[in-house]
Amino acid sequence: MIRETPSTSTLAVASEYVRSRHLFAPQVRYPVLVAVANDDNAPAVIQLTAALADRGAEPTVLNTIHLLAPAAGRNAAETTLAFAHSALGSDVYRHQENIIRHIIRETLGASAWPIKIVAGEPASAIASAAEELHADLLVMGIHDHGKFAQVLGEHTAIRVMAKAPMPVLGVRPQTVRLPQCVMVATDFGKSSWETAHIAANLVDPGGTIVIAHVSWSPPVVDETDEGAALVRTEGISRVFEHLADEIKIGRSIEVKLIAREGDPGTELLAAAEQINPDLIASASQRHRLLTRLLVGSVSRKLVLEGRWSMLITPPIA
Repeated sequence: MIRETPSTSTLAVASEYVRSRHLFAPQVRYPVLVAVANDDNAPAVIQLTAALADRGAEPTVLNTIHLLAPAAGRNAAETTLAFAHSALGSDVYRHQENIIRHIIRETLGASAWPIKIVAGEPASAIASAAEELHADLLVMGIHDHGKFAQVLGEHTAIRVMAKAPMPVLGVRPQTVRLPQCVMVATDFGKSSWETAHIAANLVDPGGTIVIAHVSWSPPVVDETDEGAALVRTEGISRVFEHLADEIKIGRSIEVKLIAREGDPGTELLAAAEQINPDLIASASQRHRLLTRLLVGSVSRKLVLEGRWSMLITPPIA
């Protein structure tokens, strides 16, 4: 039996996965929504945003006044916000804006970033404001909520990452500058292929991208899993080399591969502990219901740990 040499056609298709998203690329301006709360994460979020502004970001700062989610109904959201405006009054909004402006001034010395104050359920308000701004990136703080909170449910950052149609950069308090080392959790599908490109634009020159891939055999095979099909056809080494060659073009970065086998969430956490990256980048896991029940969301597991800053990119439509 003669084995055919793998063609480049499949890998060429992989290159076409990447959208015209040029976040963090030199001389490219793009709008960014920065969700800032009056908490310990605020200075890190602001400092990292300032670093992004030096790389083309045009920030708009958002602060939310927490209200309960509106009841179901056609005009429920509008009714709730109208009530908020009448109940809170303009002085509350102005006071909150002054607090956020003071935090920015204390962190950076000065800033002319526009500030927007909204009332509502934080995750929905943040995601809606990002869409209204047509933001290419959403920046917010993430916390280590501990095992008890992980059992209770999702926190605001995870709900935003599930809703937002643009990449979300979740910042830990110790992350105040662009990363030197980024771990990209990838299945080599179209969304994680794009994630690797965005991460390569984000990492500091001279930095390192670690492509982390976990091989596993799910009980139910998802025929739409193009990443697994690509690896089966071309082999992980060949696919990695092609991706590494692409994301190194025009950049002085090092690209490495770490390959593991087993449960994706467990193995990626182990890889992160081994690498200790400044940032983990991952495509959002929005699988069909059955696959989601079997696998769970790998991105959600990583964010819930709260130990690393996270860049979560949405699926490619």
